[in-house]
Amino acid sequence: MLAKRDGLTELEIHNKSKQIQETFTASHFFKESRVLGVYLAHGSEVRTQTIIEAGFENRKIIGVPRVIDSSSIKFYEIEAFSMNFLLKGKFGIPEPKGTERDVTKLIDLLIVPGIAFDLHGYRLGHGMGYYDRFLKRKENMKVIGLAFDLQLTKTRFLPHDNHDMKIDNILTETGFIPMI
Repeated sequence: MLAKRDGLTELEIHNKSKQIQETFTASHFFKESRVLGVYLAHGSEVRTQTIIEAGFENRKIIGVPRVIDSSSIKFYEIEAFSMNFLLKGKFGIPEPKGTERDVTKLIDLLIVPGIAFDLHGYRLGHGMGYYDRFLKRKENMKVIGLAFDLQLTKTRFLPHDNHDMKIDNILTETGFIPMI
């Protein structure tokens, strides 16, 4: 799946991401949220800049993840989408400096990336388990995975174990995908 996603052109990523972000920001999930936890896209991941900017326009609190140690992430509030407020993190992914307000416990809507997703709510990430450990503590938080259609496996479960946490919804360029 990663090879397929990495095979998309920059224009394909842009166009598909634009459709996903427009659908997301028009959704009741977005409209009803107050504190949005959102990843900053890296490589060929679905872009999130439009979601972040729409969050600012709608006076939402936007938290982005920062790797704290080998097993955890926290979300820190950003007040602008600018590399001036971010540092290159442990994996080369932009992160907040960690001096901003910690909004980890306030998040009511979390957007997660992934390499592959199934229709049962399981996702494959990069194997570090940061989001799964974070999701074990979720309370009253909706979780939506952003993906391109080519990242979905529609006929089987992805490999998973007790550590893998389900997400609530998946959104692709063709819309929200209902979980089985």
